[in-house]
Amino acid sequence: MPSIQEVWAGQLREIPTTFRNALLLDDDRAMRHRPAVGEWSAIEVLGHMIDKMQNWSRRSERVLTEERPVLLAFDQDATVRDHDYQHADAEALLEQLSQSCEHFAAIVEHIPESALERQGIHSDVGPITLRYCIEAPIQSAGGHLEQLRAAQSAA
Repeated sequence: MPSIQEVWAGQLREIPTTFRNALLLDDDRAMRHRPAVGEWSAIEVLGHMIDKMQNWSRRSERVLTEERPVLLAFDQDATVRDHDYQHADAEALLEQLSQSCEHFAAIVEHIPESALERQGIHSDVGPITLRYCIEAPIQSAGGHLEQLRAAQSAA
């Protein structure tokens, strides 16, 4: 029976394929269509997933190696804007997502179970565990996948 860390690592590794399969790569207009003012296009959702995987990976590493580190919140809208994902190459973003998820998975699968309750202090929500740092981005992937699909279908 696989450990919970192996299960999580597998789930992280599935994310890029799931997003690739949902993205309408042959319809650039649909990928870049913003459904409404202030809403992200599908390609921006993809970029956000890269940011999310990288951010939670860094947080996980810090909680694993530091004593109760302060984990700063990040402005996801500003991050998406700053990277200008709206004009990015979809294949390049998919490769970045794959690399980010693989890096995170490689960390997760080697975390000892005894470390899962280690804590960091999130600047917005207070104490969070290493377990939370892993589960939160995995659990959010489904909602972001639906957001990506909805943005494309609104085109």
